[in-house]
Amino acid sequence: MMKYYFLIFTFLICSQLFGQANISNQNLYWIRYYNQLSLNSKWTWHNEVDMRRFMDNSRLHHVIAHSHIHYKIAPNFDIGAGITYSQQSPQFPDATSTLVVPEIRPFQEITQSQALGKKVTLSHRFRLDERFIRKNNGIELLEGSDFNFRFRYRPQLVINLSKSESKTPTNLKIADELMVNFGGEIVYNHFDQNRVYVGLEKVLSKNFSVEMGYLHWYQQRSSGKDFFDRNILRLTILHKMRL
Repeated sequence: MMKYYFLIFTFLICSQLFGQANISNQNLYWIRYYNQLSLNSKWTWHNEVDMRRFMDNSRLHHVIAHSHIHYKIAPNFDIGAGITYSQQSPQFPDATSTLVVPEIRPFQEITQSQALGKKVTLSHRFRLDERFIRKNNGIELLEGSDFNFRFRYRPQLVINLSKSESKTPTNLKIADELMVNFGGEIVYNHFDQNRVYVGLEKVLSKNFSVEMGYLHWYQQRSSGKDFFDRNILRLTILHKMRL
């Protein structure tokens, strides 16, 4: 157990060490719909749509959608694969540019979970992204795409705050995700970003739950010396369905 906490602590410290350069502070809010369709006891189809906007003027920052299929190898071991499509708007709320840059991103992931007592679950998600980002010059889109791999590791704690017999529990979620770029034309930003998240999920029924949380997003830009430091409020509506 101690090694996992050490990893989380290391990620937090490392992300702050990168902050000795030019930092742009921003505030955003994200609204996400997350659907999980259980096909049977082994297979589940996940679909997500995430709308991300700046707090200042509610200008659109990013629209992203994920579709991925998961297979449960064992009760505590899951593998998945899918594809992401995103449209990245300008990175600043007062930008004069209206350029929107599309990205197509196949990915594969493995998730392993373990119970730490009756009310606490620790999970580890390992994901590999293959990123195809449309070439652009900051003003218009160009032919072709830039490509690189991105490795992601996210440990997450889920703590049940309700009584054991409750059918609509409240869960506390604490997560830290590190993302590292490699391959392709990556020169400076091998460290991509670090996301620290704390949220509360309220289960409303067997089909629906609502989650509100805070996410701290620290990201290195392609220059290698500039960074984004973002405070984000995220609302998630989780919808579970069964065939």
